[in-house]
Amino acid sequence: MLKLKQCIIITIIRRMKAIISITSFKNTFLLFFCLSLLGCKKNTVSELLEFNVNGNYPVMTLDIEDVADIEYLILDINDDYLFTAFSEMTDNFVVCRGAERSFLFFDRATGNAVSKISRYGQGPGEYNLPVVSVYSEAKDEFFMIDYPIGIKVYGRDGTFKRQFPFNRDLYPSHSTALYDYDEDYLLLNCFSFQGNMKDTSFIFISKQDGFIEGIFIPYEEYVSLLLVQNGIGSGASGNHAVSNGKDYLLTEYSSDTVYRFTFERELIPVLIRKPSIQKMETKIILHSWLETGKYLFFSTQKLEFDWDKFEGFPTKGYLMEKKTGKFSQTNIRMHDFKEKVLILGPSVTNRTSNQHTGIIVLNTLELHSANEENKLDGKLKEMTDRLTVDDEYVFMILKFK
Repeated sequence: MLKLKQCIIITIIRRMKAIISITSFKNTFLLFFCLSLLGCKKNTVSELLEFNVNGNYPVMTLDIEDVADIEYLILDINDDYLFTAFSEMTDNFVVCRGAERSFLFFDRATGNAVSKISRYGQGPGEYNLPVVSVYSEAKDEFFMIDYPIGIKVYGRDGTFKRQFPFNRDLYPSHSTALYDYDEDYLLLNCFSFQGNMKDTSFIFISKQDGFIEGIFIPYEEYVSLLLVQNGIGSGASGNHAVSNGKDYLLTEYSSDTVYRFTFERELIPVLIRKPSIQKMETKIILHSWLETGKYLFFSTQKLEFDWDKFEGFPTKGYLMEKKTGKFSQTNIRMHDFKEKVLILGPSVTNRTSNQHTGIIVLNTLELHSANEENKLDGKLKEMTDRLTVDDEYVFMILKFK
């Protein structure tokens, strides 16, 4: 069990009158949050922005090359390194989930397989249900919540380093909801099995002993990103915490406000959505933003799913020009792939580093089809021409200008 430590309450009053109380807790959140908002004079990055998810905005066409330099990468997939899903990208590695609940590490520069963690089981130093994980490259520590046992830490070569308890009443909200916050703490978006869903929050987890501090963002009723029909579920992608320089943008989708959480642990409202998500019948969620030199890129998703076609959650992209504060719907193209439309937003950001780097995963079936129709050009065509039958994806790495 976690040791009960003295509560830490930090109260900060900002010009926007946002107040956050951060307090430690043992088994449940002992948090009290009070918030009031005042109007803002104009839309700038440093002040509160308002965005209407139902708004009719003019369309702006951009080339992805205008906002980012692009590199392409193919991972060295083989029988020992069977790729199932992309997880994260660090400064030097691409981390993926592999077969038999393994975790694969590839060299970011070459795509060569480097090492893997493959310790699935129920014995000492093994894991059984790794619901969420994140890699901290600085100290070669791979953190994993092995639910409900606790948090286990491995080296990227599979060496078991340590473990500590985790409150089993808390559960990650998404498979990518764990973040490498700093050298001392992890950041997790989760919900509580105790009481109602209003216990949803962000929590800090000590990397040494699992000690927890919580951040609570208030809302009326919980809005789930998961839709279920006949026992089958499908969910929208959540981008709960987005690195923004030294700060993080925190999004609780049941709330109408996105907050900037500073390195000094101040919680400041930066983005308000309209209309209120609580009042929408078919709900549209708003992600925070991806910031580049000239623009803020946003995206929305409608919580709607066609079960017959098994597709849904339609996405739209938007941007705000930082110089003028004007919003536009985006039509983002790329030189190497005719007719391909990209959506830029928090979903392409790299959750284990800053926003200067992003990643988009391209399916090789789509690439081969486009190549046969003469829609590919440049480096992407060269890459596609040498794809083997074992290559399933091409990783498009974006370095934002």
